[in-house]
Amino acid sequence: AASPATHYIKPLQCGGSDEGWVRRHAEIPSNATGVSPTSTHSAQTLFRWEMAASPHLASRVEKSPVSDEKVVKSLADALTTMEDKCVENFGMAMQPSILVETAGGVLSPSSASPDNSLTTHARGVPSSDEGGSDPLSWGWSTQADLYQPLGLPAVLVGDGRLGGISCTLSALESLAVRGYDVHGIVVVDDGGGYGNVAALREYAASQSSSHVRGQEFPFARQSYQVDPMDSILSLPPLPPEPEPLTSWYQSAEVEKGLDAFEDRLEYLWNKERGREDQLLSEGYFTLPPV
Repeated sequence: AASPATHYIKPLQCGGSDEGWVRRHAEIPSNATGVSPTSTHSAQTLFRWEMAASPHLASRVEKSPVSDEKVVKSLADALTTMEDKCVENFGMAMQPSILVETAGGVLSPSSASPDNSLTTHARGVPSSDEGGSDPLSWGWSTQADLYQPLGLPAVLVGDGRLGGISCTLSALESLAVRGYDVHGIVVVDDGGGYGNVAALREYAASQSSSHVRGQEFPFARQSYQVDPMDSILSLPPLPPEPEPLTSWYQSAEVEKGLDAFEDRLEYLWNKERGREDQLLSEGYFTLPPV
């Protein structure tokens, strides 16, 4: 059975509100920020900047730094809180489906901070002698590096446009070398007829026993029994703006595709939870302390 609770988290938001978009289309009340007996769906944003730009730039321009450690700890706390509340309201048999949306792509920058001071953090050259007080010197990580400590499985949003095959596979391999379990790929077709989804399925099938840079390709992981047809979802082109998406979501093609994809994700998530329960019973932490 599907989870009784679905929670959306956007850790980093720059300009606009993806949370608002989710609330509008999922019909989530504006005051629903957690699971309760009367409200099983909710959405929240952890950190927000007004500037519509990359988080590393927005945090520097607005002089509002947020470190990697703070983002990871806040997200880990939010995940734990949501699971605890759902268990409290629905019991151990029903755990929530929690969706975390990154800010941009796999290698898009995270927020910058003077506390991001490792040699692996990217940073600019200060324009003055101010040193750490100059926002240009604040370090940042990629999205994939930022969330890596949490060990969360991933769903990759691919590119259906011309050139999108290379972009999608590059993102997939970037996740693979960082140890992510990729549970699926979603591609919204732009109507150009470029055959991106077919190419991704062919590539996924061909990689079932291959390795990338010494690590297993995500589709070769034992926790991911690949079925390119079920694991790579093709959705029809979106209607032109500002046409609402209601009819698109309610179309038979979208509903059928999403239902099958959700069933696949639920199966994989349940396997992931079973593995976590086993690790906990053996005395391991599934979410590293931060």
